[in-house]
Amino acid sequence: MKINIIGHKSPDTDSVVSSIVLVDLLEKKKGPLNFSDSEIEPKRTGKLNKETKFVLNYFKKETPSLVKSARKKNVFLVDHGGYEESVDKIKEAEIVGVLDHHRLGGISTDSPIFYRTEPLGSTSTILAKMFYENEVSLIKKQAGLLLAGILSDTLNLTSPTTTKVDKRIAKKLSEISKEDPEKLAEKMFQAKSDISDIPFKELIKKDYKEYKSGGTNFGIGVWETIAPRKIKENKEEILSALKKFKKRSKMDLIFFASIDIFKNEAEIFLLEEEREVAEKVFNKKPKDNLILLKKVSSRKKQLVPPLMKFFKKR
Repeated sequence: MKINIIGHKSPDTDSVVSSIVLVDLLEKKKGPLNFSDSEIEPKRTGKLNKETKFVLNYFKKETPSLVKSARKKNVFLVDHGGYEESVDKIKEAEIVGVLDHHRLGGISTDSPIFYRTEPLGSTSTILAKMFYENEVSLIKKQAGLLLAGILSDTLNLTSPTTTKVDKRIAKKLSEISKEDPEKLAEKMFQAKSDISDIPFKELIKKDYKEYKSGGTNFGIGVWETIAPRKIKENKEEILSALKKFKKRSKMDLIFFASIDIFKNEAEIFLLEEEREVAEKVFNKKPKDNLILLKKVSSRKKQLVPPLMKFFKKR
């Protein structure tokens, strides 16, 4: 049997490195992850961002091949557990496992599968724990990749999604990989912040996820950067791109947030209907189609929950 390890659409560093390193664990055939006589491969579901490209190049790891459809494939999902975030034709695939750290996404299967989710800062943290639990030693490169996944998803352990477990595991991975987390994170975020050759119509979709609550379909794109000024300087172009994307995607509402990694704040770009919603949800009046939220850096914990709650009651 061939198993494809796949992360979510708009792949990020955590989803990609988790896909790659999970293969190493599955091939050990340890504990509940014993897929006997299986050919296991990591896959990517889209174009890699510059941070992820940097990480793979830095640790001298090949880029996983692209998969566009899950139809009639055996798939193990990492860093997501919902149909909306997965590759096309996911409902026509045989899902054999899920490893995630997000909310439940409504996936159902005909047979029992391996399913593990924990409210930690990254899927990489959970995967590192699984190596320890199954008494499989992490080698230097594996530890480096997982460390990068943690640093990426937790914004160098500063995001509100960060837990004591993430910090403890990151320290262990740093010792094994011989990588300084601060220096590695700085290099990663510099690569991530380069938008010089990214059209705005692509920028708003680089890290974009869709949700549904109370009959309202909405999407949120985020861009984590150490150079937020470059984003704000192009406000009109971004709003124009959002308007066109909203029409094409047929979503009820679409938001885009520029996350300042160093200041730990989010600036949300708003179309007209989104302005009204954002003012009510975040109890702050937008200015010039923008709303600045201090001490906000997590879509998962700080942007999505209040929006879900608002639409559920509306």
